[in-house]
Amino acid sequence: MLLKFSAYGFLKNLRFFEPFLYLFFLENGLSYFQIGILISIREIFVNLFEIPTGAVADLSGRRRAMVFSFSSYILSFLVFYFFSDFYLFIPAMILFASGEAFRSGTHKSMIMEYLDIHDRGEEQVSYYGKTRSASRLGSALSALLAALIVFFRGNYNVVFLATLLPYSLDLILMLTYPPELDGDLSNPDLSISRMYDQFKSSFSSIFSQEQMARVLVNASIFDSLFKIGKDYLQPIIKTHALAVPVLLSLEDGQSRTSILIGIIYFFIYINSFISSRQSSQLMERVGSLARSLNWLLWLDVALFFIAGVGVLLDSLIVPAVAFLFFYTLYNLRKPMVVGFLGTRIQSKERATILSVHSQLRSVFGIVIAPVFGLLADHFGVFTVLLFGGSLLLLVGGALNISDESEKAHA
Repeated sequence: MLLKFSAYGFLKNLRFFEPFLYLFFLENGLSYFQIGILISIREIFVNLFEIPTGAVADLSGRRRAMVFSFSSYILSFLVFYFFSDFYLFIPAMILFASGEAFRSGTHKSMIMEYLDIHDRGEEQVSYYGKTRSASRLGSALSALLAALIVFFRGNYNVVFLATLLPYSLDLILMLTYPPELDGDLSNPDLSISRMYDQFKSSFSSIFSQEQMARVLVNASIFDSLFKIGKDYLQPIIKTHALAVPVLLSLEDGQSRTSILIGIIYFFIYINSFISSRQSSQLMERVGSLARSLNWLLWLDVALFFIAGVGVLLDSLIVPAVAFLFFYTLYNLRKPMVVGFLGTRIQSKERATILSVHSQLRSVFGIVIAPVFGLLADHFGVFTVLLFGGSLLLLVGGALNISDESEKAHA
C-alpha cells in the first residue's frame, strides 16, 4: 500500500496550475483583493463542507468520499480553463473547495487505518513523511512541466486542462484501494442525528485534551499563513523576470517568467521532497515532538521577516531562498502534526477530527486572504510578509505547545 499511497500523493500534486495561479488571475484582470476574495470563498466553502464531509467519509466509506473529491476537482478545472470572468471563477472555487473538503482529512485517516490494521501505529510520522515526500516529488516535476506548457502555449489557463490527466488517474486509483480502509461501516447511518453524534463525540475528544486543542489551532494558523502566503512568490518572480541576467534570448516577459518560475519552484519542491522524509529524524534528534513543532514555528516567523526585507531591498534571491525554506519547514512540520494527532484520535473519529484541523485552517484563511490582498494592493507584497510574520509571532507566543501531553502518552 505504500506504493499506492505514494502514487496518490504524486498524482495529486501534479497541480500544473499552482505555480501560476496568481499570475493566471492577474492576467485575467483581477486585483489582489479580488484574488483574496476568491481564496476566501474557497476557504468559506471548505469550512462549510469540511466536518460534514469528514463525518460522511467515516460513516459511509472513505473511498467513496475520495472519488467524489476528485470528480469535483475535475469539474472546477474545466470551468477555469473555459472561462475568464471573476464571477464565473466563484462556482469553480466552490467545486474546488468541495474536492479539498472531501479529500483533506480522509486520505490521512486511510493511512492511519492501514497502519492500525497491520499493527504499525508507531510508524505514523515516518510513514506519512514517506508518502508526503512522493507528493513533493510530484510538485517538483509539476513545476518544470507547467513551465514548459506555459512557455509553448503562451497562456496560463492551459495548465488547468493539463491537470485533468493526473486527477483522472487519481480518481481511478481510489477505486483500487481495499475496502478495509473504509473504516467501520457497521452502522452506515447518515441521518442528521447520527452525524450530530459523530461531531459531538469528536469535539469532546478534542476539547477534553488541552494540548490537542492547542496543537489544532496552532497548526491551523501556521498552515493557513503558509497556504495563502506562498503564492505571493509568483508576482515577486514576475517583477524581476526581465531584470535577471539569464534567459536573455527570451524577450517575451511571460516566457521568461514561466521558465524562471519553473526553475525556482522545481528546486523548492525537490527540497520539500527531501525535507518530508527527514521529519521523524528531526523529531528524534530534538527529543520532543512538542519542542520540534515550536522551533519550526519560530524559524518560520524569522523567514517571513527575511523575505520581507528581501522584497524591500528589491532582491529576488533573498525572497526565493526564504520561500524555499518556508516549504522546508512546512513539510517538516506537517508529518509531526499528523503523528501528534494520530496517537490521540480514535479510529472511528479520525477523518472527522482531521477535518476539524482543515476547517480551522479554512476559518483563518477566510479572514487572512482578503487582508493579504488589500495589503498587497495598497502597500505592496512587503507589507503582506511583515503582517504574516507578526501574526505568526503572536500565535507562537499565545499557543506554545508543551511537553506535558507527550509525558502523558509516554
